[in-house]
Amino acid sequence: MRAATALLSLQSGNFGSTQGAALWRADQLTGGSLAATTPSGFAALDAELPGGGWPRGSLIELLTDATGRGELSLLAPVLAHLAGERRSCVWVLPHEARAEHPAASLPYAPALQDAGIDLARCLFVRPATAREGWWALEQALRAAHLGAAIGWLPAESSPGADFKALRRLHLLAGRNNALAFVLRPLQAAAAPSPAALRLQLANRDGRLQLTLLKRRGLPLLEPVLLDVHPAQWQRAAVPASQAAAPVAPAPSAPPHVVPLRPALPARRWSLQAMFSH
Repeated sequence: MRAATALLSLQSGNFGSTQGAALWRADQLTGGSLAATTPSGFAALDAELPGGGWPRGSLIELLTDATGRGELSLLAPVLAHLAGERRSCVWVLPHEARAEHPAASLPYAPALQDAGIDLARCLFVRPATAREGWWALEQALRAAHLGAAIGWLPAESSPGADFKALRRLHLLAGRNNALAFVLRPLQAAAAPSPAALRLQLANRDGRLQLTLLKRRGLPLLEPVLLDVHPAQWQRAAVPASQAAAPVAPAPSAPPHVVPLRPALPARRWSLQAMFSH
Protein backbone atom coordinates (compact mmCIF):
# COMPACT_ATOMS: atom_id res chain seq x y z
CA MET A 1 0.00 0.00 0.00
CA ARG A 2 2.88 2.36 0.68
CA ALA A 3 4.14 1.95 -2.88
CA ALA A 4 0.69 2.58 -4.31
CA THR A 5 0.28 5.65 -2.10
CA ALA A 6 3.65 7.00 -3.21
CA LEU A 7 2.75 6.41 -6.85
CA LEU A 8 -0.53 8.27 -6.49
CA SER A 9 1.31 11.09 -4.83
CA LEU A 10 3.67 11.39 -7.80
CA GLN A 11 0.83 11.28 -10.30
CA SER A 12 -1.07 14.00 -8.47
CA GLY A 13 1.93 16.32 -8.71
CA ASN A 14 2.69 16.56 -4.97
CA PHE A 15 6.41 17.01 -5.42
CA GLY A 16 8.88 19.78 -6.21
CA SER A 17 9.20 21.35 -9.63
CA THR A 18 12.77 20.07 -9.99
CA GLN A 19 11.70 16.47 -9.47
CA GLY A 20 8.77 16.87 -11.83
CA ALA A 21 10.98 18.06 -14.66
CA ALA A 22 13.09 14.90 -14.44
CA LEU A 23 10.16 12.51 -14.17
CA TRP A 24 9.29 10.50 -17.27
CA ARG A 25 5.92 8.79 -17.51
CA ALA A 26 5.42 5.64 -19.54
CA ASP A 27 2.64 7.22 -21.62
CA GLN A 28 4.95 9.96 -22.90
CA LEU A 29 7.23 9.75 -25.96
CA THR A 30 9.60 12.43 -24.69
CA GLY A 31 11.07 13.21 -21.32
CA GLY A 32 14.17 14.49 -19.58
CA SER A 33 15.38 10.98 -18.74
CA LEU A 34 15.41 9.72 -22.32
CA ALA A 35 18.70 9.14 -24.10
CA ALA A 36 19.98 11.34 -26.90
CA THR A 37 18.56 10.74 -30.35
CA THR A 38 19.51 11.38 -33.97
CA PRO A 39 16.80 12.27 -36.53
CA SER A 40 16.01 9.44 -38.92
CA GLY A 41 15.58 11.78 -41.88
CA PHE A 42 11.86 10.96 -42.18
CA ALA A 43 9.53 13.41 -40.43
CA ALA A 44 6.64 10.94 -40.22
CA LEU A 45 8.84 8.40 -38.45
CA ASP A 46 10.51 10.92 -36.13
CA ALA A 47 7.05 12.02 -34.96
CA GLU A 48 6.45 8.50 -33.62
CA LEU A 49 9.91 7.81 -32.19
CA PRO A 50 10.61 8.73 -28.55
CA GLY A 51 12.80 11.80 -28.51
CA GLY A 52 12.16 12.46 -32.20
CA GLY A 53 14.74 10.13 -33.74
CA TRP A 54 16.83 6.97 -33.52
CA PRO A 55 17.91 6.40 -29.88
CA ARG A 56 21.66 6.51 -29.34
CA GLY A 57 23.17 4.09 -26.91
CA SER A 58 20.35 1.56 -27.29
CA LEU A 59 19.74 -1.51 -29.41
CA ILE A 60 17.38 -1.06 -32.38
CA GLU A 61 15.85 -4.08 -34.12
CA LEU A 62 14.61 -4.13 -37.71
CA LEU A 63 12.66 -7.28 -38.56
CA THR A 64 12.01 -8.35 -42.15
CA ASP A 65 10.82 -11.48 -43.92
CA ALA A 66 13.53 -11.10 -46.59
CA THR A 67 16.55 -8.97 -47.43
CA GLY A 68 15.89 -5.92 -49.59
CA ARG A 69 12.61 -4.65 -48.12
CA GLY A 70 14.04 -1.14 -47.91
CA GLU A 71 16.00 -1.45 -44.68
CA LEU A 72 19.10 0.22 -46.07
CA SER A 73 17.13 3.00 -47.72
CA LEU A 74 15.58 3.58 -44.29
CA LEU A 75 19.00 3.90 -42.67
CA ALA A 76 20.67 5.88 -45.46
CA PRO A 77 19.82 9.39 -44.15
CA VAL A 78 21.16 8.76 -40.65
CA LEU A 79 24.30 7.08 -42.00
CA ALA A 80 24.90 10.08 -44.24
CA HIS A 81 24.43 12.30 -41.19
CA LEU A 82 27.08 10.33 -39.30
CA ALA A 83 29.41 10.75 -42.26
CA GLY A 84 29.04 14.51 -41.80
CA GLU A 85 30.05 14.05 -38.16
CA ARG A 86 33.14 12.13 -39.39
CA ARG A 87 32.16 9.05 -37.41
CA SER A 88 32.77 5.50 -38.58
CA CYS A 89 30.24 2.83 -39.45
CA VAL A 90 30.73 -0.94 -39.17
CA TRP A 91 28.65 -3.32 -41.30
CA VAL A 92 28.49 -6.94 -40.16
CA LEU A 93 27.04 -8.62 -43.24
CA PRO A 94 24.88 -11.76 -43.35
CA HIS A 95 27.00 -14.89 -43.23
CA GLU A 96 24.41 -17.19 -44.86
CA ALA A 97 25.23 -15.96 -48.39
CA ARG A 98 29.00 -16.30 -48.01
CA ALA A 99 29.36 -19.94 -49.07
CA GLU A 100 27.04 -20.08 -52.09
CA HIS A 101 27.33 -16.51 -53.38
CA PRO A 102 30.32 -14.69 -51.85
CA ALA A 103 29.59 -11.42 -53.70
CA ALA A 104 25.89 -11.41 -52.83
CA SER A 105 26.50 -10.18 -49.28
CA LEU A 106 28.59 -7.17 -50.33
CA PRO A 107 26.77 -3.81 -50.38
CA TYR A 108 26.77 -1.97 -53.70
CA ALA A 109 29.30 0.83 -53.29
CA PRO A 110 27.91 3.30 -55.91
CA ALA A 111 24.51 3.23 -54.20
CA LEU A 112 26.07 3.96 -50.83
CA GLN A 113 28.02 6.89 -52.25
CA ASP A 114 24.92 8.22 -54.00
CA ALA A 115 23.18 8.24 -50.63
CA GLY A 116 25.93 10.41 -49.14
CA ILE A 117 27.63 7.65 -47.11
CA ASP A 118 31.40 8.02 -46.78
CA LEU A 119 32.89 4.66 -47.78
CA ALA A 120 36.27 5.69 -46.37
CA ARG A 121 34.72 5.55 -42.91
CA CYS A 122 32.88 2.25 -43.46
CA LEU A 123 34.25 -1.12 -42.39
CA PHE A 124 32.58 -4.20 -43.94
CA VAL A 125 32.84 -7.49 -42.08
CA ARG A 126 31.77 -10.73 -43.77
CA PRO A 127 31.68 -13.42 -41.05
CA ALA A 128 32.00 -17.09 -41.88
CA THR A 129 29.71 -18.22 -39.03
CA ALA A 130 26.93 -16.78 -36.92
CA ARG A 131 29.23 -16.79 -33.90
CA GLU A 132 31.74 -14.62 -35.75
CA GLY A 133 28.96 -12.18 -36.58
CA TRP A 134 27.96 -11.78 -32.93
CA TRP A 135 31.63 -11.34 -31.97
CA ALA A 136 32.23 -8.71 -34.65
CA LEU A 137 29.24 -6.66 -33.49
CA GLU A 138 30.44 -6.72 -29.90
CA GLN A 139 33.93 -5.60 -30.89
CA ALA A 140 32.55 -2.81 -33.07
CA LEU A 141 30.41 -1.42 -30.24
CA ARG A 142 33.49 -1.25 -28.02
CA ALA A 143 35.14 1.30 -30.34
CA ALA A 144 35.07 4.85 -28.99
CA HIS A 145 34.95 6.47 -32.44
CA LEU A 146 31.99 4.39 -33.68
CA GLY A 147 29.00 6.19 -35.11
CA ALA A 148 26.82 3.18 -35.96
CA ALA A 149 26.97 -0.59 -36.19
CA ILE A 150 24.67 -2.53 -38.52
CA GLY A 151 24.48 -6.28 -38.23
CA TRP A 152 22.45 -9.01 -39.92
CA LEU A 153 21.63 -11.69 -37.36
CA PRO A 154 20.63 -15.28 -38.21
CA ALA A 155 17.41 -16.98 -37.19
CA GLU A 156 17.39 -17.66 -33.47
CA SER A 157 18.67 -21.02 -32.31
CA SER A 158 17.86 -20.61 -28.63
CA PRO A 159 15.66 -17.75 -27.38
CA GLY A 160 17.51 -17.65 -24.06
CA ALA A 161 20.96 -17.57 -25.63
CA ASP A 162 19.94 -14.95 -28.18
CA PHE A 163 18.42 -12.75 -25.46
CA LYS A 164 21.68 -12.80 -23.51
CA ALA A 165 23.68 -11.96 -26.65
CA LEU A 166 21.30 -9.12 -27.54
CA ARG A 167 21.52 -7.86 -23.97
CA ARG A 168 25.30 -7.61 -24.30
CA LEU A 169 24.92 -5.63 -27.52
CA HIS A 170 22.39 -3.33 -25.85
CA LEU A 171 24.75 -2.60 -22.95
CA LEU A 172 27.77 -2.11 -25.22
CA ALA A 173 25.83 0.36 -27.37
CA GLY A 174 25.37 2.56 -24.32
CA ARG A 175 29.09 2.60 -23.58
CA ASN A 176 29.95 5.09 -26.36
CA ASN A 177 26.45 6.36 -27.15
CA ALA A 178 26.50 4.74 -30.60
CA LEU A 179 23.66 3.73 -32.90
CA ALA A 180 23.24 -0.04 -32.93
CA PHE A 181 20.99 -1.58 -35.60
CA VAL A 182 20.43 -5.32 -35.89
CA LEU A 183 18.40 -6.89 -38.68
CA ARG A 184 16.65 -10.13 -37.77
CA PRO A 185 14.22 -12.53 -39.45
CA LEU A 186 10.55 -11.79 -38.96
CA GLN A 187 10.00 -14.96 -36.90
CA ALA A 188 12.06 -13.37 -34.12
CA ALA A 189 9.24 -10.87 -33.47
CA ALA A 190 7.59 -13.28 -31.01
CA ALA A 191 10.80 -13.74 -28.99
CA PRO A 192 11.66 -11.46 -26.04
CA SER A 193 14.24 -8.77 -26.73
CA PRO A 194 16.04 -6.12 -24.66
CA ALA A 195 15.97 -3.69 -27.61
CA ALA A 196 14.58 -0.26 -26.83
CA LEU A 197 12.99 -0.04 -30.28
CA ARG A 198 11.67 -2.82 -32.53
CA LEU A 199 10.26 -2.21 -36.02
CA GLN A 200 8.75 -4.62 -38.52
CA LEU A 201 9.41 -3.73 -42.17
CA ALA A 202 7.22 -4.59 -45.14
CA ASN A 203 6.48 -3.23 -48.62
CA ARG A 204 3.07 -1.75 -49.39
CA ASP A 205 2.17 -0.15 -52.72
CA GLY A 206 5.76 0.85 -53.43
CA ARG A 207 6.27 2.35 -49.97
CA LEU A 208 7.96 1.09 -46.83
CA GLN A 209 5.52 0.11 -44.08
CA LEU A 210 6.87 0.27 -40.54
CA THR A 211 5.05 -1.39 -37.66
CA LEU A 212 6.40 -0.29 -34.29
CA LEU A 213 6.38 -3.46 -32.23
CA LYS A 214 8.09 -1.84 -29.26
CA ARG A 215 8.90 1.69 -28.22
CA ARG A 216 9.06 3.70 -25.03
CA GLY A 217 5.61 5.14 -24.40
CA LEU A 218 2.18 4.22 -25.63
CA PRO A 219 2.00 1.56 -28.36
CA LEU A 220 1.32 2.68 -31.91
CA LEU A 221 -1.61 0.82 -33.44
CA GLU A 222 -1.31 2.10 -37.02
CA PRO A 223 1.80 1.49 -39.17
CA VAL A 224 3.90 4.31 -40.58
CA LEU A 225 4.25 4.54 -44.37
CA LEU A 226 7.39 6.10 -45.82
CA ASP A 227 8.70 6.97 -49.26
CA VAL A 228 12.28 5.80 -48.77
CA HIS A 229 13.41 5.93 -52.40
CA PRO A 230 14.10 9.52 -53.53
CA ALA A 231 13.66 10.28 -57.20
CA GLN A 232 17.39 10.41 -57.91
CA TRP A 233 17.79 6.80 -56.72
CA GLN A 234 15.09 5.39 -58.95
CA ARG A 235 15.52 4.01 -62.41
CA ALA A 236 14.78 6.60 -65.04
CA ALA A 237 11.18 6.36 -66.19
CA VAL A 238 10.43 6.05 -69.88
CA PRO A 239 7.69 8.45 -71.11
CA ALA A 240 4.50 6.67 -72.10
CA SER A 241 4.53 8.25 -75.57
CA GLN A 242 8.05 7.00 -76.17
CA ALA A 243 7.26 3.52 -74.86
CA ALA A 244 4.19 3.20 -77.09
CA ALA A 245 5.83 4.53 -80.26
CA PRO A 246 6.83 1.83 -82.76
CA VAL A 247 10.54 1.34 -83.34
CA ALA A 248 11.54 2.22 -86.90
CA PRO A 249 13.54 -0.48 -88.69
CA ALA A 250 17.24 0.18 -88.99
CA PRO A 251 18.35 1.33 -92.45
CA SER A 252 20.19 -1.13 -94.59
CA ALA A 253 23.95 -0.98 -94.21
CA PRO A 254 26.95 -2.36 -96.09
CA PRO A 255 27.97 -5.89 -95.07
CA HIS A 256 30.99 -4.65 -93.17
CA VAL A 257 28.96 -2.26 -90.94
CA VAL A 258 27.11 -3.64 -87.89
CA PRO A 259 23.91 -1.66 -87.04
CA LEU A 260 23.93 -0.21 -83.51
CA ARG A 261 21.25 -1.28 -81.03
CA PRO A 262 18.80 1.38 -79.80
CA ALA A 263 20.13 3.15 -76.71
CA LEU A 264 18.70 1.91 -73.43
CA PRO A 265 17.17 4.43 -71.00
CA ALA A 266 19.53 5.72 -68.33
CA ARG A 267 19.31 3.89 -65.02
CA ARG A 268 20.32 4.66 -61.47
CA TRP A 269 20.78 2.04 -58.82
CA SER A 270 18.64 2.03 -55.70
CA LEU A 271 19.66 0.90 -52.22
CA GLN A 272 16.98 -1.78 -52.45
CA ALA A 273 19.12 -3.59 -55.04
CA MET A 274 22.34 -3.50 -53.02
CA PHE A 275 22.51 -7.17 -52.23
CA SER A 276 21.71 -8.37 -55.75
CA HIS A 277 25.21 -7.62 -57.02
